[in-house]
Amino acid sequence: MKKLFALLVAATMLCAPALFGCAGGEPEEPETPEEPTLIEGYTVAAPEDVNNFQEGTVRTFGRTYKLSNKLCLENAATGLEITFYGTSLTVHTVPSTTYLYMRYFVDDDQEGTLTAVKGKDYEMAKDLAEGVHTVRIVKATSSQNGVIRVTSVETDGSFLCPKESDALRIEFVGDSITVGAGVFGKADDKCTVDNSDATRSYAYRTAAALGAQSTCSFVATEGICVKAKSALQVNMLEMYARRSSVGSVAFTDKTKYDIVVVALGTNDSYYMQSDPTYTQEQFTADYAELLALIRKRNPSAKIVCIYGLMEKNSHIEQGIKAAIETSGENISYLEVPRDNTGAQIHPSDAGAVKQSEVLTEYLRSLL
Repeated sequence: MKKLFALLVAATMLCAPALFGCAGGEPEEPETPEEPTLIEGYTVAAPEDVNNFQEGTVRTFGRTYKLSNKLCLENAATGLEITFYGTSLTVHTVPSTTYLYMRYFVDDDQEGTLTAVKGKDYEMAKDLAEGVHTVRIVKATSSQNGVIRVTSVETDGSFLCPKESDALRIEFVGDSITVGAGVFGKADDKCTVDNSDATRSYAYRTAAALGAQSTCSFVATEGICVKAKSALQVNMLEMYARRSSVGSVAFTDKTKYDIVVVALGTNDSYYMQSDPTYTQEQFTADYAELLALIRKRNPSAKIVCIYGLMEKNSHIEQGIKAAIETSGENISYLEVPRDNTGAQIHPSDAGAVKQSEVLTEYLRSLL
C-alpha cells in the first residue's frame, strides 16, 4: 500500500506543470523593462509627464507649486527650466488679470527677454539650429502683484529629462531690494511693476554669477519686516513658513540650501522710527528668531546677513550683529555698498551690479 501511494505522489509531481498550465511549453519569461530612448545622452521625456510638470522631466526652482494641473510661479524669481531636442518651444499660460512680467533665457543667453504676461501663448524659442536646447523661465514680478500659471509647453521635437545638477543652492530672504523694485527707474520715480525686475536685482545677479540660476530661491517681497507689520499684514517669520507673502498655505518642500542670504532691516528701520516702543533690543530678538527658523530648515547652510544696500540705521545694524553673536556658527555679516539711484531711492540696475560683485566675491571666499 505504501509503495502504491509513493507512485501516485510521483505521478502527481510529474504532472504538476500541466496542472498549472505549463504543459507542452517553456516557462514564461518575465517582461524586461524597455530601455529609455536617448538623444545625445539625454533621456527622452514623455510630453504628458512634462506637461504634468513631473519631477525629473522639468527643473523647477523657488517655491513653485501645482494647482489644477498648472505650475504656479508666485514668488519673485521662481521658475522652470525645460530641455528639448528641436528648433522651437512655446509656453502656454493662463491669461493674467493683473500686470506681470517674466524673463526667459535660451541656452547661454545671459541677458534674457523680458515679456509682459497678458495673453496665453509665448513662443520662447524658434528657428534654432536643430539640437539640444534649454529654456529657463523666471518670474520677474513679486508675489504682491499676482501669480503666473503655466498650463503646458510644446516643442517641434522631443522633450528631454534634465541632467542631475550639482550647482550651488542659494536662498535669498529679503524685501523690495531683493526683488529688484525700481531697478529701471530714477530716484524721483515711484516703484512700479514696469520699472521693477527681480532678475536684475543684486540677488539674481549673484546667483547667476555663481551658476545657481536654476537652483536658487527667493523668499522676498516689498515692504516686509522681520516681525513687525507696517505696509504689509505679513512679516518674514510668517512668509518664510509659507509658499509666498500671499495666502497662508504652508511651504513643505524639503530642499536644503548651501547658502542663505538674509537682506532685511530697511523696512524695520522705518517701523522703528514710526513706533518708539519698538527698540533695538526687540529687533535683535526678532532677527535672532528668524535666524533660528532659517537654521532649522537649513541645518548645514552658511547664513550671510547683509545690510546697507539702500540705507543704514545704526540701531538696525547693531541689532543684526547682536543677533548673529547669539545664533551659533556659520553665520556672518557683510556690509554691501549702498545705491539710491533707482526708483524711490532703491538700487538701480547699475547699482545692483556693483552690489552683486561685492556679495559674489564674499560668497566665493566662503566656498
